[in-house]
Amino acid sequence: EEDFKAIGAEVIVATADGSYGVKGFVTNALETVEAPTFYYACGPEPMLKALYNASDLDAQLSFEERMGCGFGACMGCSCKTIYGNKRICKEGPVLRKGEIIW
Repeated sequence: EEDFKAIGAEVIVATADGSYGVKGFVTNALETVEAPTFYYACGPEPMLKALYNASDLDAQLSFEERMGCGFGACMGCSCKTIYGNKRICKEGPVLRKGEIIW
């Protein structure tokens, strides 16, 4: 969080119980930004999918995936994209929102 703030990024944190940052889910935090143009998010796939569906904004999403081999041979961490399957361990973990197919 501090590293992003240090480079001038607006950082909004959400916790379900409100113990830190915006109370609610990350989709609630996105609604607090005035005139957003882009966002970055990292976390579990259900959260990333909720963000994907909640906004038409462009984004970069960093996936958390279990990796069977960690070097691209098993295809266990694949994500379907408009370019074909991408391996999170090799071509990720960050993908552009517009390339992901849910």
